Amino acid sequence: MVAVRALAVVLAAVLGAGCGRGSGGPSRPAAPVVREDSKDLALFWFDSTGAVHRVESVGDVPLEARDRVLVQPLDARESSGAWAFIADLRKPGGDGKYAVQVVTREAYSDEVRARMRASHPEQEPASTGSAVAGSPSGQAPLVETKQVVIYLTQGCPHCRRAKEWMTRAGVPFVERDIEDDPAAARWVMENTGATAVPVFQVGKRVIQGFDQNALRRAIEEELGLQLL
Repeated sequence: MVAVRALAVVLAAVLGAGCGRGSGGPSRPAAPVVREDSKDLALFWFDSTGAVHRVESVGDVPLEARDRVLVQPLDARESSGAWAFIADLRKPGGDGKYAVQVVTREAYSDEVRARMRASHPEQEPASTGSAVAGSPSGQAPLVETKQVVIYLTQGCPHCRRAKEWMTRAGVPFVERDIEDDPAAARWVMENTGATAVPVFQVGKRVIQGFDQNALRRAIEEELGLQLL
């Protein structure tokens, strides 16, 4: 069982144009079939501290955490775009399938925040609304105002392309690896409702997926930088 050291749930199944990307279109996708012996799925669950864990077997999810488990197909062709698949793994139906609910990533992001606030009532919530790609985000790790923060994983080809483009364009940036930095993973989850990378923090704007034009506009408008 692998603990996702960077708050990853959702964490909602794959979103945005990036590693684990989805189409982002409005159509509600069909929920994946989840059985006790299902393969090619990643399952994300919360422990009592609000931390998120990733497993690939229903049997590895603790009984007390099975009511709201995020399901992420490992096959990119089945990625969920703007939707999240939430499974109730407490008891399968007569056909052996577990119930899977399809909700918007915004709704699931709000649910995650509420759960984290319940786990840590002494902490202020990161934001009062649901942050979405390209919109003002919640509270973020402190960074220099004239830098872009790229949230990534080392094996993500889209993240590598984004770094190469920013280097060529003369964009100052810092990296946060969500697999090694729990605070970075938590921020990505809270502000996008997903674990798909890359995610860019540009001033007050959050952008999911690597889109050169969108990123350039955000850098020029938010940071006041003129790119090469």
